[in-house]
Amino acid sequence: MSTPLSQSAPVVHLDLRTAELAGEDPAVLRAAVSARLATQGLVQPHDQRFLVVDTPAGLDEHRTRFEQIMGYRTPGRVRVLCLLVGGLPARSDEDLPAERRLVRPATLRAPEAGLLWAGDLQAGHGAADQAGPADPQALAVLVDVLAMPELFDETLELLGSLPDGVAAPALRVLEHGLSPEVRGQAWSEALLRFAGSHTSGPTVLTGATLPTTLAGLVAGSTTGTPGRPVDGGETSRVRHEVVDALSDAEAELVTLGSPAGLVNGAGRRELESALDRARSALDRYGSLIGKVLRSDGGTVGAQSAAESATRLARLGVAVDPATTTGEQIGESLRSLALGLLRDGLSLRSVEQQLSLLAEQVQPLSNAPRIAELDRLREAAPPDRPLPPDPPGSGVLALTGLAGALGGFWTWPALPAALTVPVLLVLGMLRAVTRLPGGPGRASDAGRFGVAALLGAAVAAAAAGAAGLPVWAGALGLPAGLGLGGWLLLRTWHDHAQRWGLERGVTPLQDGLNGLDELLARALREFWAVEERRYCADAALSVVGVLRASVTAAEEEATRDLGADPPEAMAESDDDWLGRTADDEPGNDASTPYGRGDHHQGDEPAEPDEPDEYDWTSVPSGGGSERREEARTADPFHPAGPLPGTAAAGPRWLERGEAKGGPDLVPTLAGDLTDATLTALEPYWGAVERGHAGDAAQERIAERVRELLAVARDHLRRNDVLPAPPFAAPHRARSGPAGLLGIDIRRAADAAGPDQDGQGLLQLNSAEQLDLLSRNPDAVALIRFAPEAAQDGSGRHRTSPGRPEVRDVRTAAGRYAGQLRLTALRAGVVETVRQRHVSLPEEEEQW
Repeated sequence: MSTPLSQSAPVVHLDLRTAELAGEDPAVLRAAVSARLATQGLVQPHDQRFLVVDTPAGLDEHRTRFEQIMGYRTPGRVRVLCLLVGGLPARSDEDLPAERRLVRPATLRAPEAGLLWAGDLQAGHGAADQAGPADPQALAVLVDVLAMPELFDETLELLGSLPDGVAAPALRVLEHGLSPEVRGQAWSEALLRFAGSHTSGPTVLTGATLPTTLAGLVAGSTTGTPGRPVDGGETSRVRHEVVDALSDAEAELVTLGSPAGLVNGAGRRELESALDRARSALDRYGSLIGKVLRSDGGTVGAQSAAESATRLARLGVAVDPATTTGEQIGESLRSLALGLLRDGLSLRSVEQQLSLLAEQVQPLSNAPRIAELDRLREAAPPDRPLPPDPPGSGVLALTGLAGALGGFWTWPALPAALTVPVLLVLGMLRAVTRLPGGPGRASDAGRFGVAALLGAAVAAAAAGAAGLPVWAGALGLPAGLGLGGWLLLRTWHDHAQRWGLERGVTPLQDGLNGLDELLARALREFWAVEERRYCADAALSVVGVLRASVTAAEEEATRDLGADPPEAMAESDDDWLGRTADDEPGNDASTPYGRGDHHQGDEPAEPDEPDEYDWTSVPSGGGSERREEARTADPFHPAGPLPGTAAAGPRWLERGEAKGGPDLVPTLAGDLTDATLTALEPYWGAVERGHAGDAAQERIAERVRELLAVARDHLRRNDVLPAPPFAAPHRARSGPAGLLGIDIRRAADAAGPDQDGQGLLQLNSAEQLDLLSRNPDAVALIRFAPEAAQDGSGRHRTSPGRPEVRDVRTAAGRYAGQLRLTALRAGVVETVRQRHVSLPEEEEQW
């Protein structure tokens, strides 16, 4: 058994019957192979598999081309499976009847090459049947079947074990496909899911969801402190004056609340002086902040970063320099958008995220903050008296206790019981009237007096009832006076602290904090103005593209999938692989369409256009023939009716309509996301260069519409199993069970019964059957089915008198069935050596 090729190597379909490939120019072959590989997202695989379609007569006519194919330059192996369609040519120098010999070049010999001769694709071998012309629909299905890498390798290996490496196929195939109704409904649902719903977007972006560059811009624009007063500058000096004055005021407030402050007002004058100094410094601090707010001229970004820094330096403030660049911002936006789309978010969700990002980083003018500054500066301490807090029940109870302790007097010393109440009333009146314009009220002092008087009356009554001697009151009087004095000083201290804080220290401290916060927010608007505006504009430009894409997706969802696309879309389908030379001035038609490094000569790239498309590296010139070549290069592109239709096919083909699996709509939505990512890819270069203008947005939005049309046409023609040419190679794609919802048992049955292959239809006419071998050892049978239809049977099975049977499980699960290979009768195949001719230098490299 030969060494198997890498499963990642695709099968390249080449039809030598076409005028383009029938020649001998090796450059044409290389271009054709590159185009076909590009449709599958590859550039140069390690191994090469070629499925070549030709006629029996073409084997001799295209000898040079076959030499070039067999000698194709690649790091690994080259293996060729040649499918010959039509009858055998007559040999004019022989007496044998026509169509009796298959002349094969010696180049196409096993194990690297094998030949399949399908004399009649319609398998019409009745008694009087003649071989008809090659049916395009039947040929397309047969090519699809043989183009599955697993079946390609197995067929080529079995051909190597047969005589001459040539066989005639017999087939029975079950083709799975979505019904037109299911396909159309799934397409519409995928488009709407891809576009997203009109739900409210996010209200905040977290740093965890943003690239580092964008997270830094958002943090610096919303919560960061990129600017501050410079030590030793005017702003810093004035602010320190405010802080020092408030510190002095707090210290004098402690003195005022002491007994000395109650007796002679100690600390009051110094407190008022400190508060006056704090007010004056705070007013100057506010004036400086006003100059900072007005320094942008009312228009954000009107001045350069250097001019803004100079103006702010004169005021004693500085802003940290920006540490990001436009290229970093563009790359971070690209990373964010691609990450969100690849995570499965709809276009509207990504659009809302980017809109919120633009809103958060967009620099704003500080002019609206001037009104806020005026409100802060107008907030002065109130001039109305602030009464002390009414004494609580606990304080009144202690006051009554103090009066009771000093009231245990009896007659004739009973008037001495009023000592504590009178002293408390006088002290409280002194406290509430000590501060000018203060919060004193006689009623508050009266409450203390009444509580003390009641306590003294109760104590005097108790002393009289108990018959206490006169001197008994003298024992309790010191305790009453001590408790009353403590209550008086405590009340004075609380009263002085409240007056000083509410009348001066607290309002001024709040004003300072408000100005600090206003300055910090103002300085944020001076930080990284150019970079933030660049980021906001770039994000909004991407939002514009996404909105246009949403509109295109919603319009596409209203269109019937089975109907032909509009004329504009139909044209774009031919053009999606790359723009023609007319699209870009200065681009030569022979230049591959790539990024900016593919420009010829000294002409620079147009600065206001997005990067050129490098989706497939297919030359963009060549007119309609080149575009048709790229269009038909997909080995899954059938030439006949669309899958799922009721059109009659060859007799060996049975079509089954699937109802769709659970992964159908998510997979189609993922394909649409890949289309958008493909369209946006050249746009990021314009974003990084700062040239993502309206023209670039319109061009990318149009490219999204074109790729949606390509995806639509791909689904109509190829069904859902083969990925569209722009699908991301790293994205796992579900199998036939998940996408089609096929009956796995039916697929297994298509490959299971009739082990001998007696029910298969031979692809030869009746008069061609006598050219096939009758030797049972010259027959091999391949049973193929999707991987999901694995039944656990052995891969190879042989039985006496029966052909060898091999089971193949394919990743592309569109087909299931059996392929029988029958060798030709001895003497039918004639191998001829190559002509010895002098080849041009260009051809000798093969």
